[in-house]
Amino acid sequence: MGRGAVTASIKSWLSDLAAVIFPKVCEVCGQSLTHGEDTLCLECLTDMPRTGIADDAFTEMHKRLASPGLPVAKAASWFYYYRDSPFAMLVQRAKYNGRPKLARTLGRMFAYEIASGGFFDGIDVIVPVPLARIKKLIRGYNQAEEIALGLSEVSGIPVENILTARQHSTQTRRSSYQRWINARGVYSVMSDFSPDSRHILLVDDVMTTGATTLSCLTALHAASPQATLSVATLALAHKY
Repeated sequence: MGRGAVTASIKSWLSDLAAVIFPKVCEVCGQSLTHGEDTLCLECLTDMPRTGIADDAFTEMHKRLASPGLPVAKAASWFYYYRDSPFAMLVQRAKYNGRPKLARTLGRMFAYEIASGGFFDGIDVIVPVPLARIKKLIRGYNQAEEIALGLSEVSGIPVENILTARQHSTQTRRSSYQRWINARGVYSVMSDFSPDSRHILLVDDVMTTGATTLSCLTALHAASPQATLSVATLALAHKY
């Protein structure tokens, strides 16, 4: 047996041993994952409250982002975010529990589901919704960027951090109008960004009222009026 085969055999044995000592469990139901399952068990993956939103001409996401002179070409969201649903924990753990790997894995799983329908066709660059510098420093990562990197791994489309955010108060528990007011002028495009006519996919973890997304889209459109803009979020709040 060659050195490479021996190394692979040892890695496989160590992986099997780790699985026995520290079994991987489903992020939703907590049950142990079986061979071939990753992050979510088959039952939970089947039960996921998918939105069915991908590249339809007009969706619930388009409605929330409706703004004169700011058309959204494509919109996609993987599942509905119900506050009391165990699936909401996927977003919360990826965002607040120091688990960037989970955010990236979920982004990758999401991408596999929408890629076959041609959602990524024509898109040139993936841009994550940014975090303010202090907030990113405290959290250690930007969950939207990790989701974007997961999408990139599947689609092959590069990720560019061309948006910046100034420090602002949280959007949590604000009304639709309050979210809109709070998000105005928060996001801007980096000064060294060269406006062009690329197709930009803006990525975030959850869309609620759409205020944050709309603020980012407005900044991108102002910097590059000829660019085509699309949106993808891991989840879509069912009610807000």
